Amino acid sequence: MPEEREFMQQIANGDESAYTLVFNKYSKQVFDVAMLYIKDTITAREIVQEVFLKVWLNRKAMSGIENFSDYLFILTRNHIYDSFKKQAVRSKAYDYLFLHQPTAINDTDHRIQEHQYENLLDKAVSSLPPERKKVYIARKEGFSNEEISNHLNISIHTVKKQMQLAMQSVRAFIKQRLS
Repeated sequence: MPEEREFMQQIANGDESAYTLVFNKYSKQVFDVAMLYIKDTITAREIVQEVFLKVWLNRKAMSGIENFSDYLFILTRNHIYDSFKKQAVRSKAYDYLFLHQPTAINDTDHRIQEHQYENLLDKAVSSLPPERKKVYIARKEGFSNEEISNHLNISIHTVKKQMQLAMQSVRAFIKQRLS
């Protein structure tokens, strides 16, 4: 595996051609793992893109990776689990909103309401201060606190605090508008 370690070092140094070679070599493996869990080609392709985006954003850590194939499997699996968790939270939120709203007359009304809720969430996020907004969006996209910290060059404590404040602001914004 000396060749693999050399590629990891090159990626850590920001070598895009090494990154492209690694992407071409391992993207099918990530896709296959995603398909094993997700069973949807489009979503599996999105997962490949998101996983390799994380690899690139965390490229400085690549030189310390002993087995890149195992690292990718764990990264992919964690990304899939995180997306399952987000889907569960989203589902609970929709269930809550559905139970606390008047019964939809038909599917069109339901879709209109869903669109309105999404717009309300977008407005809530748009109202956040720039740094807090960046943290919130990165977290929503599945990045860990450490990844956000590295990417935005802020401490993990700051990431946690900004996320906490962002969630409070979003909740207050939505609660105020739905009351």
